[in-house]
Amino acid sequence: MSDTFKVFAVDDDPFVLDIIRGVLEPAYAVDTFGSMEACLQRLDSEQPGMFLLDVRMPGMDGYALCRRIKDDAAWRRIPVTFVSGQDTIDARLKGYDAGGEDFIVKPFQAEEILRKVRIAQQIAASQRSLTRQLEDSELLSSLVMANMDEYAVLVRFMRELISLESERDIANGLLEMLQRYRLDGVVQTRISGRTLTLSAHGADLPLEASVLNHLRGMERIFEFRNRSVHNFERLTMMINNMPLQDPDYCGRLRDHLCIAAESAEARLRALETEEANQRNQTGIEAALERVRAITSRAHQAHLRDRAASSELLIKLEQSLASAFVHLGLSEDQERRLGDLVHGFMADLMELLDRGEETHQSLHELGERLGQLAAGYHRKE
Repeated sequence: MSDTFKVFAVDDDPFVLDIIRGVLEPAYAVDTFGSMEACLQRLDSEQPGMFLLDVRMPGMDGYALCRRIKDDAAWRRIPVTFVSGQDTIDARLKGYDAGGEDFIVKPFQAEEILRKVRIAQQIAASQRSLTRQLEDSELLSSLVMANMDEYAVLVRFMRELISLESERDIANGLLEMLQRYRLDGVVQTRISGRTLTLSAHGADLPLEASVLNHLRGMERIFEFRNRSVHNFERLTMMINNMPLQDPDYCGRLRDHLCIAAESAEARLRALETEEANQRNQTGIEAALERVRAITSRAHQAHLRDRAASSELLIKLEQSLASAFVHLGLSEDQERRLGDLVHGFMADLMELLDRGEETHQSLHELGERLGQLAAGYHRKE
């Protein structure tokens, strides 16, 4: 893929363009432009795999060209990565508003440029796959249903929510609900150490993820410009185009979105609990297998030791009987010495039998733990 993947890089500093070309070639094809207008003119005859756009340029800037790209059906799926000297949430939001997918801060390292190009390749592939899925999906027909009742949209989401089995399903469910309200947004979920940022443009787009990572630490529910953000422990949902021109409808939407977000948070919490229970169940089953293995090894060792001990005692008894003949002992002395040896042998065999009892107790304990684990699993 890399030998045909082309990058259009735009910057008014020839030194920066030389660095980009030096880093990316020959692994990637690179065309450089000193102005956004020159790049736009080239698009009439050729399309790249991605754009690297400086945000501050004389004349048309990077944000303006990105908006032109995203407004054109032929170009809008091409990933745009901005190059900026400012690393602020306002700069990232401006890039996000323009439709960009990623963001690089100057001065940048060679490896960072290479990594961003690889990410753009993945985004481009994801966009193509997403386009095919949307074309084949029944969602397209559901989105054009005439004037679907706004309450019915919420009720439908709530009804389907309980059956959603992963954070991606929940995020997709929220996005579909937003689409039915004619809203555009981004959803981020956070459970079990995993973070997923999803929008209609794809999953984990770096610029979208960085914006939501910033907003997740702010108030529970807040608005700025025409955006609305709902923050929970496991969920952040940002709507980009609240219909502020219709205050009554906008107010109702706020209520619906709050209910939907809080319900999605509850479902994510339930999924996280289910995953924790599953991990515990797996841990219990693994521990039981270890207990059974240890008990089996101990039992085999006990049987070997008992057989070896019995054999040694028999040899000892035989050796003593032979020795009595040569020791010149009286019958009474032989009897007393024989009783002493037999008593020792009986005590030793009793100890060995206790080992068998210990094994049986361990076996019964393992079986009981297995029954408890099975009952726990059925409850789940």
